[in-house]
Amino acid sequence: MTTIKLSLGFILILLMSPLSRAADWPEFNLVKAEPARLPRPETVKISHDPVYKSAKEYEAYPLSEILNKIPMPPSSKPDELVLVFTAADGYNVSMAYQDAMAEQGFIAFRDKAVPESKKWLEFKFGKQTITPAPFYLVWPKEGLDEWRYPWPFQLVSLSLQPAKAYFGAAAPAKTDDRISNGFELFSRYCIRCHSVNLSGGDVGPELNVPKNITEYFQEQALPQFIRNASAYRAGTKMPTFENLITPDDAQDIVHYLKQMKLEKAQ
Repeated sequence: MTTIKLSLGFILILLMSPLSRAADWPEFNLVKAEPARLPRPETVKISHDPVYKSAKEYEAYPLSEILNKIPMPPSSKPDELVLVFTAADGYNVSMAYQDAMAEQGFIAFRDKAVPESKKWLEFKFGKQTITPAPFYLVWPKEGLDEWRYPWPFQLVSLSLQPAKAYFGAAAPAKTDDRISNGFELFSRYCIRCHSVNLSGGDVGPELNVPKNITEYFQEQALPQFIRNASAYRAGTKMPTFENLITPDDAQDIVHYLKQMKLEKAQ
C-alpha cells in the first residue's frame, strides 16, 4: 500500500499510481541534496496535524525556497504546471504549482517532540506502524482544503511538470474556459480515484472508455451526484464535495467529461 497521504480519513480510497515519471522533468531530490542547497530550517507549529491528530512542532524547510531551486519546464507557464511529490515507494500526489506558491508550506524533517537522533514518532497507517520519514509536507495555516493542499509523507523528491504531461490521456486536447476549469477541478478532486482514458486512479470506475459516463448517466443528475454521491448511493466510498465544489463548478466538470467523450483513447 502506498505511503502517500492526502487526508488520512480517506487514504484507503485515494490511492493512485504515478501518472508520469518525475525523473523526466525538473526535480529537487530531498534525500540526495547537498546541505548547501537546502534552505535554512525553521521551527513550524501545526495546530492540528491530520496524521497525528494533535498539535505538533517540526523542524522544516520552507517549500517556496525549495521550489525556487527547481527550474521551470521549457515552454511552460506557471498556471499550466503541477507540483508532484514522490514518496519512497514511487507513488506520488500532485497539486497546482500556483496553489503551492500561494500558501506557506514546509517540508518537515524532524518532529521536535522526540530526540534528534530518533527524529520521528511512529503512527498507525492501516495495519502498519510507520513514520513520515524522511520528509513530510505540512501546512501551518488552519482550514486549508486538504484536497487542494495535500499532506504527503515519506517524501523523497519534488518535481514540476506540465499538467497535460502529468495527467496524460485524461488532459483534454481542446479547451475553453469551462473545459479548463472542469479539468482543473477533476484533476484536484476526482482523478485520484477515477481515470479518464485509463489515466488516473482505479478505486472508482473509469469514466470515458469504452463508454463516457454522460452516455449512460442522466446528465441533469450528474452535477448533484458529483457534489453528494451519498444522496444517490447508500454506502458509497465517494466523499461529499458540497462544501468544496459549487453547482457551477460541478457543471464544468460535466462539461469536461462531455469533451472527453470526443477524445476517447483508442
